Amino acid sequence: MKKTIVRALRIAVSVGLLIWVLHGIDLHDLAGKIATAHWGWLFLAFTVNTLANTLGAWRWRLLLQSQGREIPMTRLIGSYFVGLFFNNFLPSTIGGDFVRAVDAKKKGGGSLTENLTVIFVERLIGLLATLALGGMAALTGAANRIDPRISWALAGALLISGGGLYLALHPGFRRRMLALAEKIPIAFVRRTISKMLAAFEIFSQARGTLLANFLLSLAFQFVLIVHYWLIQFAFGEHVPFLTFVVIVPLVFCVIILPIGINGLGVRESAFVWFLSRAGMEPASALALSLASYGIAVAQGVLGFAVHLWREVRDPQDASDPIPGVE
Repeated sequence: MKKTIVRALRIAVSVGLLIWVLHGIDLHDLAGKIATAHWGWLFLAFTVNTLANTLGAWRWRLLLQSQGREIPMTRLIGSYFVGLFFNNFLPSTIGGDFVRAVDAKKKGGGSLTENLTVIFVERLIGLLATLALGGMAALTGAANRIDPRISWALAGALLISGGGLYLALHPGFRRRMLALAEKIPIAFVRRTISKMLAAFEIFSQARGTLLANFLLSLAFQFVLIVHYWLIQFAFGEHVPFLTFVVIVPLVFCVIILPIGINGLGVRESAFVWFLSRAGMEPASALALSLASYGIAVAQGVLGFAVHLWREVRDPQDASDPIPGVE
């Protein structure tokens, strides 16, 4: 019952935000921009996004290797795209993370909790990287040209995410968390927290790997930002690249908030709000957001093809989309 209520509220938020965005946009203008979009730019953005996802799989592999798990890169790339499929076609990005963790457990060993921790660290480092890029762009004054508060928002988000990673890797903090976990009466929760802390213990001893992952994450996030920047040209817009470097990290921060269904409505509202203040027409900003989602769905379709091929080749090889935590 509780899950049903939460799901209904998230759907209501997504629908409400979409109505709010559409209320302030000329729908004829929006339809015209979509109808006359330059498909060459969209295909180029799709190609760049594919490169970014390949880099994402590489980041994942580095972290798995630090835990002593060797999985072929081709397998991880396939699993990364399968995860994108479940991210886009299940009502939560958690679904894709579970699928990836299950596949890593199957091919590289370790518990499901440990593999989920690897993905959590991957996402956290990725968030740090994109916020770092946004912060560097903000230093050029690009943020102040949009809204002076943006620089403070970037700084605050970077502080929170960086502080969270630091605490997770700090031995004293982990010991205190472990002591608290041992007092939890629910055995399942106690075991899960203990396994996560054990995984962070290994990461804390692999600082070189974390640094390499951060640098690779910078490249990953940079390529993702390029993909958004390219999409605008399909709709005749020419907002400076540095503006996207400032805006995209903030949009990412908004999207990860669990207040909608797959970011629907949340993503569109954020892009329209930020890009319209950067000088882009609201209809173009919404078209860009919808196109980026369309590209994400297309990437997910590639993941579905991989998932289907694995299942046809070997039914036992396909990942369970909704596994239980071990």
